[in-house]
Amino acid sequence: MSRAATSPTEPRATRSGTDEAYDYLKRRILLCDLSPGEELREAALAESAGFGRTPVREALRRLVQEGFVEVRPRQGYRVSPITLASVHDVFELRLLLEPAAVEFATRRAPREAITALHDLAHAHYVHGDQESYERFLVDNRNLHVRIAESTGNQRLAHMLGNLLEEMQRLFFLSLDARDSSIEQMHEHHELYDAMLAGDVEKARRIVVDQIEQSRQRVIDALVTRVVGGTAPDALAHVAAGPRRR
Repeated sequence: MSRAATSPTEPRATRSGTDEAYDYLKRRILLCDLSPGEELREAALAESAGFGRTPVREALRRLVQEGFVEVRPRQGYRVSPITLASVHDVFELRLLLEPAAVEFATRRAPREAITALHDLAHAHYVHGDQESYERFLVDNRNLHVRIAESTGNQRLAHMLGNLLEEMQRLFFLSLDARDSSIEQMHEHHELYDAMLAGDVEKARRIVVDQIEQSRQRVIDALVTRVVGGTAPDALAHVAAGPRRR
């Protein structure tokens, strides 16, 4: 999946109705306002968002290309569901990319590039406040992408940024399930300190542990939603889904 093509610095006047509809729908999907597996109807989306049906249709097509939305023959669109297998797939990929980024950054990033991460490493959220979730997830993604950027390997940074964006709705669900704000801030602070000290092995070990902890938080959140009966049909098989090895 790729990030939105429009740069945050691009003048708003140059953006099309399709771009606006795309950003609106993608944000609602990433924040789980449009739930995994939820049916999407062009007319209803256009009416609720104030866009024409053509921009909504084109935006949905873009989201299909990126994997956030699925087309079901003769049934229309739906938000791509979450499966246990897909959760393990994205975390497995993250375990390949992020420890390498942290190792490279600790070895060769300028010290000022590491110290510039201080505020992001101390970001937190307020449990139950969805606006603070969104701010925290932006800061969290920026922290990890900027670590990758500090390696000088822009391909690595781009791949990790896309992956973390794809994972955002998983993170959102886990934040709402239980308050792990202090826990996550402590994890990031430890990583920051290890990188600042130039301790490559410790930094790598910390980020691997962070990813595994994050994976467990996500799985716990999904299973809790299934067991508690609050999950949409698209999550109904998560608890019993096979774990690939």
